[in-house]
Amino acid sequence: MSHGADDLLLLLAVVRHGSYAGAAADLGLSHTTVSRRMAALEKTVGARLLVRTGEMWEPSELGRKFVAAGEEIEAALGSLPLGAGGRGSTVNGVVRALAPDGFGGVVMGAAMRRLIVEHPGVRLEMINAARRAQTNPVGIDLEVVVGRPEVSRKEAFHLADYSLGVYASRDYLAAHPVIRTPDQVQEHPLIYFVDSMQDVAELDIPRRRFPRMRQGVGATSSVVHVELTRAGAGVGLLPCYLAERAGDLVRLFPQELWFPVEYWVVSRADLLRRPAVRAVMTAIRAAVADMKDELIAAPAAGAD
Repeated sequence: MSHGADDLLLLLAVVRHGSYAGAAADLGLSHTTVSRRMAALEKTVGARLLVRTGEMWEPSELGRKFVAAGEEIEAALGSLPLGAGGRGSTVNGVVRALAPDGFGGVVMGAAMRRLIVEHPGVRLEMINAARRAQTNPVGIDLEVVVGRPEVSRKEAFHLADYSLGVYASRDYLAAHPVIRTPDQVQEHPLIYFVDSMQDVAELDIPRRRFPRMRQGVGATSSVVHVELTRAGAGVGLLPCYLAERAGDLVRLFPQELWFPVEYWVVSRADLLRRPAVRAVMTAIRAAVADMKDELIAAPAAGAD
């Protein structure tokens, strides 16, 4: 590969990650090396290829032409057969995703099981949080968010419907007065997100449905919510696909207290053209399709 082609692929990585640090980590280089090579490339061209926008590097008008050339080189390399037999995947690289911890563990886990077989050169790194789509998340290729996001200069796709329900442990129910109506759930301490730190409107269910309910234990993790509920620390408002996997929780009033929500994925168009990102997206969609009924957890007729 020529020195110029190498530098075009490096420029492509900088634009995709929005930072020298992200490109360096992806390609196994030092920050200094990336900075030096970008400066040398711009000197050779005689013009700026990158411009600073907030905390991110973005391509200049001329830089976009060089990025397009880098994408063509990447696509050509990705089409080459691997090994003497011409078999196997040449897709490789690090994909960084932001996703709620429940989705990250269950759905992304199933996706990675498929991915490591089909594309063993792709590596996934995750940050786990349930939050709104960020304007310019540095170094993030894919954001999985709850609820339909309002974004500009990005692509947003519906991934899956899922639902939350109200659960308690058998020991907790045995130790407290019988909960005879959905409204009586409000007499118990709630296990859910920390109210002051929760900024996703679609997850603001307690305020709408349980206005009198006091928060017992607040945590920023759905997986922690499940474990707190299993321990008998209160009544949990939980993703049904996580609660049902626990196997020892009782779902309360599944017909009345069933709260459908949506997962969406957000990314920039240029990132979605990366073969590694496309491979991860394909694996996620396949995992979601396989788990459709488990995610939505619709209550059976007469379940109450």
